[in-house]
Amino acid sequence: MCLKNDNFSDVDTFKLHTRYNFLILRPFKKLHMDSLSIFIDIFKFILPAVVVFLVSYFTLKKMLDNHYEQRLLEFRQQNRKGMLPAKIQAYERLTIYLERINPSNLLLRTNQPNATASAYKTFLITTINDEFNHNLAQQLYVSPQSWQVLKVVKDEMIRLINESLAKLDSNSMGVDLSKAILEEVIRREEVPTDKAINFLKKEFKLIFDF
Repeated sequence: MCLKNDNFSDVDTFKLHTRYNFLILRPFKKLHMDSLSIFIDIFKFILPAVVVFLVSYFTLKKMLDNHYEQRLLEFRQQNRKGMLPAKIQAYERLTIYLERINPSNLLLRTNQPNATASAYKTFLITTINDEFNHNLAQQLYVSPQSWQVLKVVKDEMIRLINESLAKLDSNSMGVDLSKAILEEVIRREEVPTDKAINFLKKEFKLIFDF
């Protein structure tokens, strides 16, 4: 059963709805429109400032990056010029080292005829290692290949000395070891230090165009 309120007509309902819209919804809509208008005004004010800031920021960043790269390039060029004498000296020092541990030069420079072969062997190896350690800093100025060649030659010279001593008896003297080393070099028909010096010369000419 549907109940109908005879005291509340359709006209009254319409009037009530209209009054609700006027009193409640209209002020709310007006407030909403006012807020939207304020937001748009603020956005219109902020947007140009943001655009100007971004353009200025990226322009300045590009200028600073270009300036930094230019300064870095100048620094590298100056650094290369400043390091040139040190690089040249490094190749000179390593060449001198190889000449000093050349079997003939090494034996002549460290001659100890009265020492036993075993003691002389120890002295020779110590001399080679000490001079190598004295030149450790030179690896900063030469190529990794050159430094590796130098290490290989050093180890080869030590191996040559040990193998020469192994061929002697326990009563041998230093002079006997000297002869055994020179005989081993002649037998091999090559001097390790000479090959390394040739390598350094070629690389030096390639790098410095001398």
